[in-house]
Amino acid sequence: MKKFLRKIAWRILGREHYNFLKYQNKTYLHQAKNVTIGYKTYHNGAFVWQWHNNSELEIGKYCSIANDVNFILDSGHHLLSEITTFPHFNHLQNKNLPIGKKSQEDFKKEIKTEVSKTIIANDVWIGMNAVILPNVKIGNGATILAGTVVTKDVPDYAIVGGIPGEIIKMKYDLETISKMKKIEWWNWNPQKVEENAGDFYIPIQDFIVKWF
Repeated sequence: MKKFLRKIAWRILGREHYNFLKYQNKTYLHQAKNVTIGYKTYHNGAFVWQWHNNSELEIGKYCSIANDVNFILDSGHHLLSEITTFPHFNHLQNKNLPIGKKSQEDFKKEIKTEVSKTIIANDVWIGMNAVILPNVKIGNGATILAGTVVTKDVPDYAIVGGIPGEIIKMKYDLETISKMKKIEWWNWNPQKVEENAGDFYIPIQDFIVKWF
């Protein structure tokens, strides 16, 4: 029955739509492989793009991730050659033509890629349409503004925006940031967080006085 319905769908949508979907290497964040998501972290329709099994994404606790955020975990096959970024081996018309001394099939099997790990710490807010590139680390309490392209590491409690992303400002002074990092409220047990939920809506210095 499923096959029958698929055939009808492809006839309606057309072969080009099938080919488009076939080469889409994106997956919803919560369904992607090699992804760990911390306690209470949620997303409203974020995507993970990955082409290799050795690319990873680690997201901490209490993160808020908006719709259409894209985590790009690796460069696909575009950096295999020193000469070109075009993946010739994927587009050869003659499937019997060797690549060097290897068959095309063997060449693809033996492709080695860099280990990639992208880390999003705790209490991070990522705005809609932001793009997170491979191997970056976003620190605790950071805010990534909508539409930002993050190309490098983001320190704790920084607000980052733009293309490429740059620090617009730090949320607090260094002393306040240092104390918040020591409090590490995201590592409290869930019951403690819930019982003291009201404390997260008082002035930050009052919060520090109570919990530092």
